[in-house]
Amino acid sequence: MSMRGFPSLVCAVVFAGLLTTACQASNRWPAWEGYQQAFISSDGRVIDRSQTDLRTVSEGQAYALFFALVAGDRQRFDQLLKWTEDNLSKGDLSRTLPAWIWGRQGEQWGVIDPNSASDADLWISYVLLEAGRLWCNPAYQAKAQAVGQLILQHETLTVDGLGVSVLPGPQGFVAADGTVRLNPSYVPPFLMMRLAQAWPDDARWAQLYLGSQHLLLASVRDGAFPDWVEVTHGQVTWAGDDRRGDYDAIRTYLWIGLTPSTDPVLGALKQQTRPVLNILRAQQSMPEWFESGDKVTPADHAGPEGFQVAMAPYAASQGEPVLAAALLKQGLRQASREAWVAYGYYNASLTLFGEAAMDKRFTIGSHGELIPAWKGANPCS
Repeated sequence: MSMRGFPSLVCAVVFAGLLTTACQASNRWPAWEGYQQAFISSDGRVIDRSQTDLRTVSEGQAYALFFALVAGDRQRFDQLLKWTEDNLSKGDLSRTLPAWIWGRQGEQWGVIDPNSASDADLWISYVLLEAGRLWCNPAYQAKAQAVGQLILQHETLTVDGLGVSVLPGPQGFVAADGTVRLNPSYVPPFLMMRLAQAWPDDARWAQLYLGSQHLLLASVRDGAFPDWVEVTHGQVTWAGDDRRGDYDAIRTYLWIGLTPSTDPVLGALKQQTRPVLNILRAQQSMPEWFESGDKVTPADHAGPEGFQVAMAPYAASQGEPVLAAALLKQGLRQASREAWVAYGYYNASLTLFGEAAMDKRFTIGSHGELIPAWKGANPCS
């Protein structure tokens, strides 16, 4: 028997009251442990230590909730959820979308910008939905649906050429002339698929799923994704002062790598991005950025380690297992707390996504549902 199969066997024979603790003990995730020691406070706040205000962003809370669910860590999950709700959502996620940034201003701690960020909100809704299913908790699922309704009310818009689309946030993304700024990395295909599948009675989720597919297909240029696009009269162009794809865009390839083959546009996205795959093959690394001018050109140097690990699931999904393994090796696997802190919150988050996917700590099912490695021990499966 392989050691990977051993944790499931142990968990399967444990009484329900001891299930979570036993599974955690028998299936340690050293990278998640290092991440928690470096970035998560004792009360459940994810701290970006690279910023002088020691900020917390809603994206970080959402990602940590996902990692806690993948780890089967119910105690940490609830702690992260409570901090998020109490500090970013005025005590009630079902009524208030999380403020996107919280931190220190002078001697005061609190919300710095109350605008919400739809990528975090979508992830929180998705993770609560899946936690409710996997842990038999209807309260999580009810909260997931409530967050989803707030997203529909405050963070969506019908955009020419795309249809119903996810705005990055409620404020600041629609210009006076009607130009709309969007972010392709905010709409992981599997996540949008899952929310549409979960709430079929509300046609807006299916419309958002289609709109997100249109956005992804329209954003690719010479194989690469941008961080931001602007949509004017149905035309999609790369946006921003530098018109680059770097620290946001890297996630889009990661999401493609995690998306199941049942997604109807996955094949087209893989084909469109093959020029980037060719660069990965040639350089054995992911450039830090792609810049759009007369044509899209890559940086002449590799991105940070987290970029490389994030690209491993993408390479694997393109039928390149050797390349995927080489990319995975470039990340920080296990190290001291100090090394994790120096690595940085965002770099570490990319690494945890990529490593967990490659190590089969989770997979994504045919409808976009999360299937953690401990699922076989769960009576609610």
